[in-house]
Amino acid sequence: MSRARFWSTLLPAFLGGASLAFGQGQRAELTDEELKTSTDNLRAVLAGPKEEAYLQVLVDVEVVLNPYAGTKSSYDLVVRYDPDRYRNDRVGVYPLSFEDQFILWGKRISLYTRSTQWQSGSFYLRDIGTAREAWISTENCRRLYQPPTNKMPPIGAEPSAFKRWLRLIYDIAPGTELRTMSRWLQLLNEEPRTRALERIEATGMARKPPEKGQ
Repeated sequence: MSRARFWSTLLPAFLGGASLAFGQGQRAELTDEELKTSTDNLRAVLAGPKEEAYLQVLVDVEVVLNPYAGTKSSYDLVVRYDPDRYRNDRVGVYPLSFEDQFILWGKRISLYTRSTQWQSGSFYLRDIGTAREAWISTENCRRLYQPPTNKMPPIGAEPSAFKRWLRLIYDIAPGTELRTMSRWLQLLNEEPRTRALERIEATGMARKPPEKGQ
């Protein structure tokens, strides 16, 4: 595939996608309080209170405004982790590869972004020990992982509703069928967020501020 065709395919997904999936509402930018709640919820999605291994390796998470989302507010989910922080005398080294971790958390992102009232753009994962970083659009996360039931909890960050989402998220099987894994790896983009943003900025598609009175 040529570079031009490659980016013409990825660009809509990177910018947040023209079509909004279930749970991806159109609204103004998040308030500071909403941003904190969304960030705390993301951390809970990736590492539950009983998931000691994930709690050890997860370093920090951010919900960051995507500056290249056109006129709509769209947020990237930026996750940093460090497998070297894992401690288990019986197991030794952290058992998941970067790709395994990316897919496992990507499946959780699939459900999390169905639960939100704000629009998401891309999921970034960075291993701070190796400086390896990759991203995928959250729209592709939702395409690659479909929930096992159509009876989904209400959308939003209301605590009781979010607890129901967490139950679904923690029930996601850690393993992935080989064909589906191949599709995840095909859509995984090995590139730091800074470089990805610079590449998009070079196309002149930076998000323009709203005109006065809008």
